[in-house]
Amino acid sequence: MTNAQAIPGIYLNTRTRKALRAATRFAAPTGPDWMLLDEDTMIGMVRVRELAAERKLVDDPQQIQWTGRADEE
Repeated sequence: MTNAQAIPGIYLNTRTRKALRAATRFAAPTGPDWMLLDEDTMIGMVRVRELAAERKLVDDPQQIQWTGRADEE
């Protein structure tokens, strides 16, 4: 996904179990491990974990944490 196609929202890196709040399309991550969870940028961690569990994206949603940057490991 390029930034031209990216949209604001909450993204999840399924490999590192990091969630990122992208307030603008320019902040949206572009790597292959990032998935758009929700277009609502105001959802909290409880909802992020619920969505990850519902979609079976990670084994243990309780391990998901916020990150401030898409390039952090």
